[in-house]
Amino acid sequence: MTIIECSLRSKTLLFPTTIKVLLPENFPDIHQDDLSAVEFGITEKYRTLYLLHGATDGSNSWLLNSRIRHYANQRNLAVVLPDAQNSFYADRMHGPAFWTYISEELPSFICSLLPLSRRREDNYVAGLSMGGYGALKFALRKPEMFSAVISLSGVVDVVSALKNPIHPNFNADAHFGGLDQLKGSDNDLFALIDKLAVSKTPIPKIYFACGTDDFLLDMNRKFRDHLEKHGVDFCYEEGPGEHDWDYWDEYIQRGLDCIDSNFQGKCCS
Repeated sequence: MTIIECSLRSKTLLFPTTIKVLLPENFPDIHQDDLSAVEFGITEKYRTLYLLHGATDGSNSWLLNSRIRHYANQRNLAVVLPDAQNSFYADRMHGPAFWTYISEELPSFICSLLPLSRRREDNYVAGLSMGGYGALKFALRKPEMFSAVISLSGVVDVVSALKNPIHPNFNADAHFGGLDQLKGSDNDLFALIDKLAVSKTPIPKIYFACGTDDFLLDMNRKFRDHLEKHGVDFCYEEGPGEHDWDYWDEYIQRGLDCIDSNFQGKCCS
């Protein structure tokens, strides 16, 4: 695949940030002599996966630890890999507005720069751990943008997770202004599902998975039960594995297969 690295001086974040983009092999060769083919020869708008990293990682993590380049190229799929630090993909009370950046500035910038489809049916979002939470939040708060979402070992119950954070920097006060402000808000996935169910807004199809030895297993089962209660269209899988790249590399493939089969494949039976 073609790998493009952009450095954007974000108007939202107020500092430079890095974005990596994977484009399929049929993307025009920018080294050819006839550059007009690059300027005018792109007729295809690529299906696009926004792929979010977990806590303590960055835009390189999926490239370094998985075979996402191979999986995306097989599917003729573009992949956008932003950097969101340890933000929980939120507009922090006393810090950068990563939610606004990820959900508004990033898609606008990257689609103006590269031949990426803006059609809902061509756009998906995925992530692992903190990024799994971010992907679900992105899809549920912007359901008009995405047709499907993948969450792997997601911190789906962020309220419970931040009651007893695994690190002092991961606390509700810093990210959301406190647990009282977090619970029931648009940063609470359970509350988002409740609101969408009441409004009958079309919800992107949801694929999520968690390893049976993952410390986040219970909250993922709880989220599964919440989706079932509201009749939401989803596919949930468990399998042997921990909170690690061996599991995520296997299950990102399964999630992409589920999307490609329109949630009719064997993974969703």
